[in-house]
Amino acid sequence: MEISALTKVGGLSQAFPAQEVQGTQGNPTVGFGKFLEEMVSKVNQQQGAADQSIQALATGETKGLHEVMLAVEKASISFQMLTQVRNKAVEAYQEIMRMPV
Repeated sequence: MEISALTKVGGLSQAFPAQEVQGTQGNPTVGFGKFLEEMVSKVNQQQGAADQSIQALATGETKGLHEVMLAVEKASISFQMLTQVRNKAVEAYQEIMRMPV
């Protein structure tokens, strides 16, 4: 069973655009690990941007509360999605471990 349309699910491709990984055609684990690494990095960047926008609002550098709220919500939703991906990966691992050999 091949799942090739995963990047088109609910804006996933917009939130985390896929980048071509060289040399991972033979080993899908490396590709998935690289994908998770990129997701964590992008979520971290969004969290940092949200923190900077909060600090800018608090110091009076910016007056746009709506921009700050958008940055914070974007970071929050990205983190929730990353948490759910992690939870599903852990559930899949636990299910595989429960299989009789």
